[in-house]
Amino acid sequence: MFQSLILRVVFSCFFLAFSQISFAQYSISGKVTDAETGDPIAFANVILVGTTVGITTDFEGNYLIETRTLADSIKVSYLGYLSQSKPLERIPDQKINFQLRPSSFELEAFVFEAGENPAFEIIRKASERRKDFDKRSLEAYETKNYTKIEIDIDHLSEEFRQRKSVQKVTSVLDSIRQLTNDEGEKILPVFFSETVSRFYYRNNPELRKEVIEKTKVTGVGITDGSTTSQITGSAFQEYNFYKNWLNILEKEFISPIADGWKTFYDYDLLDSVLVGQDSCYKLQVYPRREQDLAFSGTIWINSKTYALKQVDLTIPKSANLNFIERIKIQQELEPTTAGPLIPSKTRVQIKIGQVTPQTAGLLAKFYTATDSVKLNDPQPTRFFNQSVELLPDFGTGTPEFWSENRKDPLSSEELAVLQMVDTLKTIPIIRFYSEGLKFFATGFLPVGKIDLGPWTEFGNYNNVEGVRLGMGLRTNYKFSNKWAFQGYLAYGFKDERFKYSASATRILDRARWTTLKLSASKEIDQVGLEMESLQGNSIFLAASRFGTLRRPFIATTQKLTFQREFFKGFLFTAGLNLFDFDPLYDFYYLEKDTREYRSEFQTTEIRAGLRYGRDEIIIINDNERASFGPSRWPIFEVNYTRGIDFLIGDIRYTKLSFYLYQRVNMGLFGVSRYEVDAGQVFGEVPYPILKNHLGNETLFYTTAAFNTMNFNEFASDRYMSLRYRHFFEGFLLNRIPLMKKLKWRAVANANVLFGSVRDENIQNAPTFNPEGNPIETFGRLDFGVPYLELGYGIENIFKFFRVDFFHRMTYLDNPGAKPFHVKVSAQIIL
Repeated sequence: MFQSLILRVVFSCFFLAFSQISFAQYSISGKVTDAETGDPIAFANVILVGTTVGITTDFEGNYLIETRTLADSIKVSYLGYLSQSKPLERIPDQKINFQLRPSSFELEAFVFEAGENPAFEIIRKASERRKDFDKRSLEAYETKNYTKIEIDIDHLSEEFRQRKSVQKVTSVLDSIRQLTNDEGEKILPVFFSETVSRFYYRNNPELRKEVIEKTKVTGVGITDGSTTSQITGSAFQEYNFYKNWLNILEKEFISPIADGWKTFYDYDLLDSVLVGQDSCYKLQVYPRREQDLAFSGTIWINSKTYALKQVDLTIPKSANLNFIERIKIQQELEPTTAGPLIPSKTRVQIKIGQVTPQTAGLLAKFYTATDSVKLNDPQPTRFFNQSVELLPDFGTGTPEFWSENRKDPLSSEELAVLQMVDTLKTIPIIRFYSEGLKFFATGFLPVGKIDLGPWTEFGNYNNVEGVRLGMGLRTNYKFSNKWAFQGYLAYGFKDERFKYSASATRILDRARWTTLKLSASKEIDQVGLEMESLQGNSIFLAASRFGTLRRPFIATTQKLTFQREFFKGFLFTAGLNLFDFDPLYDFYYLEKDTREYRSEFQTTEIRAGLRYGRDEIIIINDNERASFGPSRWPIFEVNYTRGIDFLIGDIRYTKLSFYLYQRVNMGLFGVSRYEVDAGQVFGEVPYPILKNHLGNETLFYTTAAFNTMNFNEFASDRYMSLRYRHFFEGFLLNRIPLMKKLKWRAVANANVLFGSVRDENIQNAPTFNPEGNPIETFGRLDFGVPYLELGYGIENIFKFFRVDFFHRMTYLDNPGAKPFHVKVSAQIIL
């Protein structure tokens, strides 16, 4: 019995040992990343050389192969990258990572000798079923999102690294090995953020909102995360390929499954593969014309439902984009219980090239993971009043919080990025440059609880003031989130006058943006420039006070303004304005009752206005509202002004005005922008109160003026204008070989103005002063004969410059009128 038991034990051990030898498994795992950026490469092919054993990497670039047979080497390949092989060892478990280098590639044209391309039927069915899987068809949905953003400086050339101002930075960079890829190239991280948020969507009407629960932001030059945190969430990283057109960096890109897919794309059916539990068609997509705003890459389509499963798409350098070398979008989509798909993971990489070989490039990486999906439980309309909302305790959060809410722990590279950014912020030269750039861009220099500026008020020169010096400041969010104070004082050494501006704003409600503002100022203005509407453009405002001032006057004003957003996009404004007009040129008007000559006037105005932007994205920028503009719907404005003879006012009149702006995507033909401006002034008034249409006698092109009209050439008390601009985005010039290489783009303009002035307002403006000498007044339009100018031009010349050619079509007999104008401008566009 005992011997039998021993034999059984020995036999069992022998059998187990033999089984392990005969059925031994080898495990090979690792990660595939981009050698230049360190980003994971999803969906790459990993295969044991000489066998059929292989797998594709997951969304994080990881792979795991378990096999009973082992090859001599393992190979990784992916379209757009150089393939790489590495030897294998005869051990049970081994980890082998790959760093693939991007390659320039051109896809060959596929020729099908008979019948239709088999990929077309797949794309046709996927396009027909777009509405079934588009998340916008849901009544409502809510998701929990984790987003991280990293911005790096790359292409650090040796010449750039040897600059004296950069050497202190690169010495720190060299000490952090994780920021060096296998090829020895360096990246210099300057920003890193993590955000956890909840995203809400509602249909009918279509509304969106993101609530930032926690955010952790670190970056060079980032002093207050409250503003930055509002734009680091997932709302600004949404890419829905079930739309016909995707708006990326203000450009419209056609989806590979859009209605007009056959016009823009060619396809190749590569394989039928298993993705998770789903059998999918794997298709290669590429633009028919390399400079069209279209994608190239790979998409996976479910073979049963024809829903998108995965996308790995790139906008290549050959597309007509300035500075952008590559935009890469990877996405995994999961079906909801209702059917439509929601991306579970999205990764976006934007690579900005060097402007010159002596400078550096820029690399921006965005990653969003989505879970906790809730369907068809719409929030009330008032919930969406604010597009982005920060919870009161949105701050950094505990390490435990981030461990629980990250889909994956931060990699060693990302931890090194955080270390580098924190180090850079302490280097004096970095702080100097970052604060300097912010000072130039915003006009203000933060110093504790106040900001000094704007710098445009520090100094100027013109024919009225001579040398002008000034100084200003404002309080910031650190001072108070309920009160905002701002002011400046300036002095002209020629006219020996002080100018000033001061304001106090009480923020009554930040959720429904409600403010009460009291302000007073004494400043030089010019008839027709409407300085009040140019307050947001400090550089243009400063330039308008430089050189020769046209029809200048001293404007003394006191204002009380109330503002409230009643619901999303609907802003109400009301106020009381006191205004004193003191001309610095030969100006007179006839007093209505006595018909006496007067050269000064005062007004008291009651104002009310409504503004509505249905899909305008607004964030609260510390103590101000900042608009990111509309994406689809127009913006409307209606304003009412009543001039009364009360307080200091001595003129009665009424003003009504209407404004409409819209950006329209024209698909293949480019993008259009149009503005409609109309209004009427009721009552007899001096001509500075009329609508003085802005002309442009300078060499420089501006969208704010009629570019063939002279300064102060026309004024109206009834007017309507249409300003239309079209950007062909390469539609025309991409067909011309030479222009295609230059990446020039055609633009077109059409500006038309109808206007007139009633007899009483014409008679109100005498053509002679009391001494009998002639004086300038204003020109007027015949409402039946519109002012018309047509323009065409080329932009993107050397990536910066634009030249426009304008033809003035009407009112050519006016003094000083020229039928043809050439205007130039410089701009930074993509």
